[in-house]
Amino acid sequence: MTHAFAKDSRACAACVSWGGDRALSDDNTLVHVDRYSAEGECRTATSQDYRKVTRSYHTCPTWAPLPMLKKHGGRPERQPVFAGRPAPAPKPVPEAVAAAPVRAVPAAAPAVPPPPPAPPVCRSEPLDLDQIPQIASLLYVHWRRVRRGRPMPEARDIDTAQIRECVPRLCLMEPLRGGEDFLYRACGRAVQRRIGQRAVPRAVSDCHPAEAAERFNADLRACLETGEPRGLLVRDDPMLPGARFVELLLPLSDEDGRPARVLAFRHVPGG
Repeated sequence: MTHAFAKDSRACAACVSWGGDRALSDDNTLVHVDRYSAEGECRTATSQDYRKVTRSYHTCPTWAPLPMLKKHGGRPERQPVFAGRPAPAPKPVPEAVAAAPVRAVPAAAPAVPPPPPAPPVCRSEPLDLDQIPQIASLLYVHWRRVRRGRPMPEARDIDTAQIRECVPRLCLMEPLRGGEDFLYRACGRAVQRRIGQRAVPRAVSDCHPAEAAERFNADLRACLETGEPRGLLVRDDPMLPGARFVELLLPLSDEDGRPARVLAFRHVPGG
C-alpha cells in the first residue's frame, strides 16, 4: 500500500507517510506521531484508493503550518487549509520621525529690465570726391570752374541758375565766434524740412541736437581751416535717423581771398 499506512487508520496522510511511531485513539480517528521534534494529534482528512492519495492536507494545529511533500500528495498550487489560522504578526509601529525643519526660501528678487540701448552717435567719415553722387558732382564742377585759378571762389561767384538742381539742398554757413559755431545765412527747402523749423538766421547749435550740432560745426570748421573741399558720409544724424547721407563742403573766400564762408550741400531726400 502506498505511503505505508493502513486503510482503516483514516489518519492524516502526511503524518502517516512520514512513518513515525503512532498511537491511534479509541475511535481510530486520531493519530499521535512524532515529526521534526514536534508532537501532536492530527484529525484525518484524506481519501485514498490504495495507489494514490487524491486529497490530503493537515487538519491539526500542530502540523497545519508545515508544507506537505509532493510525493506525499501535496499540491504546490493549493494552499493548505488550517484548522486554526495563526494570527498575523503585528506590524512594527514606526517611530514618529521628527519633521525636518522647513527652510525658508528667500523670495527671488524681481528681474531688473536691462537698460535701454544707448542712441547711436552721430558721426561722419571722409568720402573721396570721386564717390559723391552725380548731383553733388555738378556743384563741385561749378565750384572749380568759377574759382578761376584762385584757391577758392567768393560767395558772389556762385551762380545758382547753373546749379538749380542743387539749390534745395544747399546751405550757406558763416562762422561765429571764430568758428565755435556757425550761422545759417541761407538754407534750401529740403534741408529746412528735415530740420523741422526755420533755420535762417539762426545758429547751428539752436537748430540741431547738441551731438549733431557739434559734429556739423567741427566739419565746417575743418573745411575753413584747410581751405579744401571735403566729401563726407554722415551716419545717424537726427535729420535722417537710422540712415546715412553724403555731405559736400566747399569753402568760399571774402574779398581778401581768406576763407570766410562754407557752401554746404547735404544730400537728403526731398526737394
